[in-house]
Amino acid sequence: MNTPTPSVSLPWYRYPFMWLVVGLPVSVVIACIVTYVLILEHPDPVVPHSPVSSSSPVHHATNSIQPPER
Repeated sequence: MNTPTPSVSLPWYRYPFMWLVVGLPVSVVIACIVTYVLILEHPDPVVPHSPVSSSSPVHHATNSIQPPER
C-alpha cells in the first residue's frame, strides 16, 4: 500500500506568495517615509500674495458673475 509521505514544511521565506504579502506593504511604508523626508527637505516656496486691483481681469471676471434670481 502506498501511503503519502508527510510534506516537509518550508520556512516562511521560501514561499513566493509570502514575499508579496510582506514585501508590498513594506515597500509602501518605505515609499511614504522617503516622500515625507523629501517634503521636509524641499518645502514648496511661499508665493507672495498681491492685492487684486480693480482694473485686473480677475476682478472683472469675478464681478461679472450674476447671482441666481429667486
